Amino acid sequence: MNLKLTAVVLALSLLLSGCSFAGLDAETLMRPPKPTGEKAGIHALLESKAGEKITLKYPSSGDYRSAIITHDICGDKKDEAMAIYQKGDESTGTNLMFMMKQDGQWTGVGFFNNPAAQVDKVCFGDLNGDGKDDVVVGWGSSLNSTSTICVYYYKNGKMNELKLNQPYTEMTVMDFDGDGCDEIFTANVSSGDDPALARLYSVRKNTAEIIGSCRMDSGVSKYASMQSGLINEKQNGVVLDGFKNATTLVTELLYWDKTSKTLCSPFYDGKTKSANTAQRSTSVVSKDINGDKIIEVPLVSLMPGYTGSSADDAAYMTNWNRYDTKTNTFVRVMSMVVNYSDGYWFLIPDVWQGKITTKTDTATRTITFYEWSPAKKNPVGVTGAPLLKIQVFSQAEWEKGMGTSGFFKLLDNNNLVFAASCPSPGRPLSLSTEDVKASFQLINSD
Repeated sequence: MNLKLTAVVLALSLLLSGCSFAGLDAETLMRPPKPTGEKAGIHALLESKAGEKITLKYPSSGDYRSAIITHDICGDKKDEAMAIYQKGDESTGTNLMFMMKQDGQWTGVGFFNNPAAQVDKVCFGDLNGDGKDDVVVGWGSSLNSTSTICVYYYKNGKMNELKLNQPYTEMTVMDFDGDGCDEIFTANVSSGDDPALARLYSVRKNTAEIIGSCRMDSGVSKYASMQSGLINEKQNGVVLDGFKNATTLVTELLYWDKTSKTLCSPFYDGKTKSANTAQRSTSVVSKDINGDKIIEVPLVSLMPGYTGSSADDAAYMTNWNRYDTKTNTFVRVMSMVVNYSDGYWFLIPDVWQGKITTKTDTATRTITFYEWSPAKKNPVGVTGAPLLKIQVFSQAEWEKGMGTSGFFKLLDNNNLVFAASCPSPGRPLSLSTEDVKASFQLINSD
């Protein structure tokens, strides 16, 4: 494994998280100095229609978090604008105003009001294949599946509204079946007598139709994360990480099978719960971990020598896998040890697979990696040679040399120094200083 290259790619992938339009915000709209250029025209039109006393409403999730969003929704290769707000005299309901530029002036092309007090998400996608992106808005809060969906599309010189009246917990827009048109995917956690359910909607001729649905894990109370995109080299899908309880996460994966023309949930056993190995007691969620544009699923297991579920987080191995829909198997991409309390991970080289274990000393904030032999059953008492120590020092301790003998600096952050030592150089499993540095990374806060 080229550890340096892998670590660089991985660091970049973790930093590139999400995207939102850097448009006007509440301060820009409501306080001097006034916006200039294109923003000034949008501001002037909004103010003339809604008045000066407005409250901008920001989507609470998704890629677009601004109250003013620009996007080409008329298919004219130019950006139109949409504003989400409440008037000063309104205590309930939320307004949505669409604007486009004609003859150098911004003009309104659609005004809509929704009884919801907030917006969960805004998505874009060509739902009917006409070459123009439609606007999909999740109105309300997704907490306890209270959000509903409206589709806004441009036709005959104005924006039009299609109401789905479909509550959801999570929603995304993507071309699932490869027909060139985007579909709307929704997922609901179980509520009362209603089971957890995923649905796939197709919108044609201004009508929404459910083209696929499948059951999901009814033990999931809420979702911690949703990722949509490639789940392997050729297959689009959605990966959901949900809470079974306060300390347990489980992953659900859904995709459209072109042969059977069905929405599939391969991790669900067809009864009441997920029958998969992606259940875990750590907070790591699925993501594109290595920057290859494919969503990987974390499979977490105790390090060799540990039993039960009471071991420290550092005693777990996290194996990142993509899912092969043809063989219904996981394919490992990379492995790491994650230290949540100190906020870092360490990439495990392939030569260490099945040959190391760890011990954690919380008092000294140290993880030690040891050689492991299956014949040695207790890593706390009997282990092989120590291969690597990673320890966290305060800046003052590092500068004064307090217990730092033999350690080299990995990086410093927030008055902490992350350092490592290699106690057993020259052994077959020993790593070089350069490899250790390349394999170490702080956990990205996003």
